[in-house]
Parts: sequence; C-alpha cells; structure tokens
Amino acid sequence: MRFAAYIARRYLRSRRHSRFLSRGSVTAIVGIAIGVAVLNVTLAIMNGFHAEMQRTFVENMPMVSVITSRPEGFGPLGAVMDSVAAVPGVAAVAPYIRQEVLVSSPRTAGPPRPQAAVVWGVEPDLVDAVQPLSRYLSPSPAILAALATGDTPRVILGSELATNVYAAIGDTVVLTSVNEELDLDDIRPVSRRFVVAGFFETGMYEFDSRFVYGSRAAVAEFLGYAPEGASLLGVKVDDVMRADRVADALGERLGRDFYATDWMALNKNLFEWIKLEKVIMALLLGMIILIAGFNIVGILTMMVGERRREVGILLAMGARRRQVMGVFLLNGLWLGAVGIAFGSAFGLAGVWFLEARGLRLPGDVYFVDTVPVLLQWGDFLLIAATSLLMALVAGLWPSWEASNLEPIDIIRYT
Repeated sequence: MRFAAYIARRYLRSRRHSRFLSRGSVTAIVGIAIGVAVLNVTLAIMNGFHAEMQRTFVENMPMVSVITSRPEGFGPLGAVMDSVAAVPGVAAVAPYIRQEVLVSSPRTAGPPRPQAAVVWGVEPDLVDAVQPLSRYLSPSPAILAALATGDTPRVILGSELATNVYAAIGDTVVLTSVNEELDLDDIRPVSRRFVVAGFFETGMYEFDSRFVYGSRAAVAEFLGYAPEGASLLGVKVDDVMRADRVADALGERLGRDFYATDWMALNKNLFEWIKLEKVIMALLLGMIILIAGFNIVGILTMMVGERRREVGILLAMGARRRQVMGVFLLNGLWLGAVGIAFGSAFGLAGVWFLEARGLRLPGDVYFVDTVPVLLQWGDFLLIAATSLLMALVAGLWPSWEASNLEPIDIIRYT
C-alpha cells in the first residue's frame, strides 16, 4: 500500500515536474467541491423550512385533537378532561369549540365583504398551556384575557383576515353561521356581533387569513352549545414526535364515541411532499457530483494513457497488477477526498453565514422573513460518504484497465 500511495502521489503532479497539481486534477476537485457545497447548503435550507413549518403547525394547532361523534359534543368537561390528562405523555388539556363561519365588517362605502373563516372558542386561562397563542398576539398578550370581559363579546382576528374585512381594533364584526338542522328549503343563518380586541400574526397565511379566536363561553352561546360544552379537546404532549402514540392511547381509553388525531396525521400530505421534494432536490443536485465523477474517469483514463510506458516498466520490474490498480484507485479517492473536504468546508461556512446574517425573504409571500437553515450532521456525513463512494467507483474502470496492460507489448511499441 505504501508503494501504491507513493506512485499515486507522483502521478498526480503534472508532467513538467511541478509541485502543483495538474489542471485536470484541479478541475475535478473544484467540480466535486461545488457539488458538495451546493448540496449541503440546499439540504440545510430545506431542513430549515421543514422545521419552521413543523414549529408553526405545532404552535398554532393542538398537537392532538380529541373529537366526538356525539351531536351535542362533549358532556361534562371536567370528567373527560381528567380522563385525558391521566393518559401517559399528556402534558396539558384545554377545551375548544371550532366551526366554520362567515366574517364581515361594515364598510364606509359599498356592501360588506364576508370572508370564510374558522372560529375557535378557547378558554383564555387554559389555551396557552396547549398552544402558545399569546406569543403571536398584538398589540399585547393581555388581549387574550380581555376576551371574557365586556358586555359585547370580543374576538381576535388573524392579521390577513382583518385586512380583508377592513377591521381595526375596537371595530365591530359580524360572525354568521348555521347552528340548526340544515334544510335546503329553509336555511336560517345565525349572526352575532363581536368587538375586535386585537390581532394575531403567525406568519402562516393559512392561519392568519382564516382564524378567529373568541372566549369559549361567548362562542358556545353564539353557536348553540351548552355552557360547558365543547366540540373538541386540544392536547399537548411531552414529546411532539410521539403525538401519534398518545393519540392512539387516547382513542383506546375514551372509547368508540371519541376519536383522537395528531398533528402529523392532519398534515401528512404536506410533510410527505416536503420529504419528497428534499429527495428530488438531493438527486438533482447530486448530478453535479456525478458529472465531477465522470471528470475523474476522464482524468484517470488520460493518466493511464500517458503513463502506459511507466506502468509497463513497473509491471516488468515485478510490480503486482493489484498494486498498479491500487495506484489509480488511490488517485481517484484522493481527488474525491480533497474535493469533498473543500466542499464540506464551504457548505458549512455558507450555512453558518445564513444563520448569522440571514437572507431576507418577502414576508407576504413566504411564512418566514429570512431563509431558515437547520444544520444536520447526518446529511453532511451522508453526502460526504456518497461522494467518496462515487469517486471510488469512478476510478474502478481506469484502474482495472491499467492493471491489465501487457508490459511486453507496451515496451515494444512505445
């Protein structure tokens, strides 16, 4: 091995006896370095988007939602909540009322513009234990407690929804719903006036343009629920990645009249699409490394052609064919290793730069203001190992060709 390494190091230098690597070797190293760096940065950005979307969903929706098939909703909340809280892995429980409504606001000119929305009736003193709603409220988190005060019930609107219906703090909005048996010949909508107490902004357009929060008591009165009624129970779990197991345990404990679903199941298609996009992006950007691998094949093939006479002399002097093959395999591995080292270093520097300085994004288009990045060392190691394997495979054919040269024919005709 020492013999093969010595000869391989000599062959990587140019034929002009310079100490610098040949231009072809430098080209191969640069190609691999670019591919590895771009792939590392891209996967870090995609991991960041995935983590931000996961955080947004987890913080703005219950990790586990327990619903019932009973038309009247949940019975006595205390007993059901105690039963849910006793399940291992449950950290907090809060009652909710959730229903589709129309939101409209009086305009100074023209007719009202009703917007489809989802009203959430929450307990102001319990909801933060399940989801950090106060974190996204403006002008202050105190407006959450103010939902249960005043003669006229109050609501908190999503920032985009408030813009669409032209509602400001202190304005009156009208929520409209149908809370009786639907009869296509006689549909009777029910409306109720609410005062806007403030806004919330999560950065996720789907939430900010559709969600309305009010106190559970006021929403229950508006939608015809019992004073202690609820349409679902929101559950926070100790380990967000084990929410599916807690949901299964809740379903078994509560019986067939209840159904528990976790946040991963509700958004399964979205997160599966993100994972698929990550794989596709890795395959597409991996083509850069593959092209650099073909560059290694070309360099080693030309090296075998240029060194035919020297290879023949080595074989004639007693060098084993396995040693000759090792010479060119080490050349390919060396080129790949150097390119991977530089590419990983540049990729790591790029990720750290994006973390420290950030890259601004239009907040009205994306759900984040800066490009999110998440460094996962597993991705770095996988990219490095795959690239090194490609460099090894790229050197197999030229090295096999060199090891099968006949020294007599080479010396005779060169």
